[in-house]
Amino acid sequence: MVLVRAGRHRFWKILCAAFGIFFALLLWTAAAEPGAHWSPDYEKADLSGILSKETLGSGDYRALFLQTGLSPFSIDTLRLQSGAAPILQAQEDFFMTPEITCTPNTPISAEEHTQHGARLAALEDGDILITPCSHTFGWRNGHAALVVDAAQGLVLEAAVLGENSAVQPIGKWETYPAVLVFRLRGVSAEERAALASAACQRLCNVPYGLLCRKRCGGVPRSTHCAHLVWDAFYACGFDLDSNGGSVVTPHDLAASPLLELKQVYGIDPRTLS
Repeated sequence: MVLVRAGRHRFWKILCAAFGIFFALLLWTAAAEPGAHWSPDYEKADLSGILSKETLGSGDYRALFLQTGLSPFSIDTLRLQSGAAPILQAQEDFFMTPEITCTPNTPISAEEHTQHGARLAALEDGDILITPCSHTFGWRNGHAALVVDAAQGLVLEAAVLGENSAVQPIGKWETYPAVLVFRLRGVSAEERAALASAACQRLCNVPYGLLCRKRCGGVPRSTHCAHLVWDAFYACGFDLDSNGGSVVTPHDLAASPLLELKQVYGIDPRTLS
């Protein structure tokens, strides 16, 4: 009888502990939700005066960056291609507060999306996309992808556990409540396009692996989002892992001094410059 009571007592202790852990994870996850998007806490400005100028100065580019999230390169590219209209649209997107939906993509992780995000501007082959809007419980591990065909709107990514890496439409990236666009600093468009093409041939259909370590050469046995991007560039002589650890994360990529920012949305640009 004593053993039976002791067994029951142990069972209830384990059950209570399990419920405690479960609710702690729920609270941790809920605490992460407000971090999905940042909206400007300063006034929206009239950009017509700046955009009417033939030549822009550093102060103009700074003002445009804070109002649109676009870098000087992206501003110049859009002005040359389409004039002021896409820049003004970027400003509208930048100042809009989106409705955000959080959707599980595995039993332990989820992503945030919105019906109206931001158009990704002046994309080129070889650009890197990074978002913090992917989390495992309350840890914002983020997500990353490589643009392999900007004209067709295609990225190469290791999307989720249980799926092999694949070329995907870029559309979902324009629905994340926060996103960063980077390109390799000081390298020609032709070289970056060749890098993206080589990555597409070598790193497609690789199994997803959470704990894959960085290895050199050949096709990796497994990969995840940040590892795939790192491997694509490392194969061409560029180590984008900013802290040099054995595992690379989207945050490590975003902090790499080898990259330059092209666009930011849903993240305070003052923290990036």
